[in-house]
Amino acid sequence: MNAAEQPIFVLGILPRSGTNFLYNLLMLHPDCAPPDPVWEDFLVTHLDLLADYSDTVASEWDALWGVNEETRKHLDRSLGAGISLFLQERCNRPRVVSKTPRVESLTNFFRFFPDSKLLILVRDGRSMVESAIKTFGWRREPFLHALAQAARLINSFKNQASAHQGRFRIIRYEDLWQDTESALCDILEFLELDMGIYDLQAALNLPVRGSSELKTGSGEPIHWDPVERTADFDPMSRFKEWSEARHFRYNRLVGREMRELGYALKITGNPGGLYSIQGFWLDLAWTLKSLVRPVYLRLQRP
Repeated sequence: MNAAEQPIFVLGILPRSGTNFLYNLLMLHPDCAPPDPVWEDFLVTHLDLLADYSDTVASEWDALWGVNEETRKHLDRSLGAGISLFLQERCNRPRVVSKTPRVESLTNFFRFFPDSKLLILVRDGRSMVESAIKTFGWRREPFLHALAQAARLINSFKNQASAHQGRFRIIRYEDLWQDTESALCDILEFLELDMGIYDLQAALNLPVRGSSELKTGSGEPIHWDPVERTADFDPMSRFKEWSEARHFRYNRLVGREMRELGYALKITGNPGGLYSIQGFWLDLAWTLKSLVRPVYLRLQRP
């Protein structure tokens, strides 16, 4: 399988990062199709399990047999090729697009898919957390901690994957939304997809799917039916009503990581008073939870 036939992997920093928007844009290309019927496959998310398997198997091999590092790499490439075949066999077009809104085990990606192209989608965390709360009822504090961890993982991957610079792109949702045509030209060129046969007008008029703005009430589930985009639809203003204290908490938990991904912060001073006390107790509660949770999980094992 040559480079132009390899699966395209799309990973989002977290759910609500816009992976469906990017995915639907790619689906407009005549050469792209999903691995039907798997909508989100989480294949990269659990590559750590495959890495453990590969390491355990290779540890049984005797060096006297002539086993070397290339033999181990061959095993990893073969395991990755099996996953690629799983995806491609469920695709009726030349390029299959794999999508997952998580980045766990990102550091193992090129170990198993050294010839594949990877798109990592990031988004302003303030928009993401508001969307996650409105869409799924998720809690703010755990989401922000998860966001910080995911952003650190992406930044570490970006800084350490110098040997693979030509095989992955980190894309900001905001750039894709605000200048769709320019962003798509860069993405399709990177993926070696012909821009000349792409329906750009359909991309510019792409309907909205799965947005938290489509919910009409707190008890209503989100739906994925296409809805025509209106002129006042603005997915980047979700946090415009944030207080100074909320910005301060966000900056404290994920500010450094999001700045490294190219996001400017609203710089605020310490709000002091009750907000400082609240922040102290939130930090303490999270630390205690982090310490207690592993013990609790061990006690639940049979």
